[in-house]
Amino acid sequence: MTAPAPRPLRAEARGSVAPWAGLAVFLTLAVAMAVKADSWQGSWGGTSLALHAAATLLGGPLAAAIGCWHGGRERRSRTADLRLSAPRSPLAQFVVATLPVVLAVVLGYALAAVGALLASAPYVSSGWPLVLPVVADAVFLAATVAVAVIVGRWVRWRPAAPVLAGLTYLALGLSLDRGSAARFLSPAVDGGIGEALPVWWQPVAMAGWTGGLAVAAVVAYAARRARGRWAVLLPLVAAVCAAVVLVRAGEGAWRPDPAAGRQVCDGGSPQVCVNALEEDLLPQVSRALSGITGRLAGVPGAPVRFEDLPRGTHRDEAQLPQLLRGQSVVRGRLADPERFAWEAAAGLAGRRDCGGTAPFLRVDEAVRDWLVSNGLSERRRAAWARYAREEGDQAAVAAAEAGDRALRHLASMGDDQQRAWLGRYFRSVESCDARKVPQL
Repeated sequence: MTAPAPRPLRAEARGSVAPWAGLAVFLTLAVAMAVKADSWQGSWGGTSLALHAAATLLGGPLAAAIGCWHGGRERRSRTADLRLSAPRSPLAQFVVATLPVVLAVVLGYALAAVGALLASAPYVSSGWPLVLPVVADAVFLAATVAVAVIVGRWVRWRPAAPVLAGLTYLALGLSLDRGSAARFLSPAVDGGIGEALPVWWQPVAMAGWTGGLAVAAVVAYAARRARGRWAVLLPLVAAVCAAVVLVRAGEGAWRPDPAAGRQVCDGGSPQVCVNALEEDLLPQVSRALSGITGRLAGVPGAPVRFEDLPRGTHRDEAQLPQLLRGQSVVRGRLADPERFAWEAAAGLAGRRDCGGTAPFLRVDEAVRDWLVSNGLSERRRAAWARYAREEGDQAAVAAAEAGDRALRHLASMGDDQQRAWLGRYFRSVESCDARKVPQL
């Protein structure tokens, strides 16, 4: 009976740190992503950026430590001389010894990446997951492990693994200096979140840069005693070409997301519009602002829409409060609709820049509180009045009482009278001339 052929890769995988390496990478990245999940769930751009930062700044040093520790295994177990006597070429021996750890690290990262994308998918309004950056980061981690194995074989020092991890982190962090063109060669470089996406070839070029350098290092190490040392030129030339492309492109390697310059609106009057990247939030935002839009309906001179675009508002528009993930938006929901409505009313009635002149401030606050008229507004007024009384600040107490009187005066007007008064108010909202601002 013929004996089964030996499977060196399986033996290496079982006898090396590969299983623990994959588990360590997966847990490290999964925990790092989960801790900040509120800030990236619901945006493909945000998810890609968070995953990229975790893979490079955390996964990179960890992969370096794993590779360096694995590289010193033969020296610690004193099997280096035995390997030299084997019939396989040095390159084949290196691949057999290193490939299981490389695959384990890449698999751990891939599982964390898939988990992050699946966790974000239920809350995304538009776009598609960014796959090529994930592939480029996987190539970077594989390259880091391979180069670190070489370092581990060369350096006869037990603390080499943690030291190499620290140096890797410093190299990645320092290379992100915004004033240097060399930062575009850093595997940790990014072009922004949500609105800025890498062009399709940027991850390909980055993979060519990091992967080419690693292959050149492996070939140079394995062929240092052979005649095939010239083969190192091929991956080295590929890496240099990719580096030239990355540096020459610079910030041009990222482009604005087309959806970021477009908004979707409801059918109300005034309209409520959100950025197309947040289209699924429109019903929630419309409900949160329904009290404000209802009171602005039919008011002459009032804004015709609330907009959410990366530009300044037009004269007939009002700026919507920022929809920031992890703050005002958490997992596809408005975290605090009352606060969101209060901020929208404050922005609408607080566009005047007159140095906080008291008459203007009292009128603006009265309009803001009447427009929003929710529990948060009432609690804020009550808290301010109570604080003024406790501190014994008579001027603040008088200002709070004057504000309450102005709010009651506005609320006591009839509908037609309110619309007429608000029309005069919105016509003067950018004026600091007291004669143009209607008083209460």
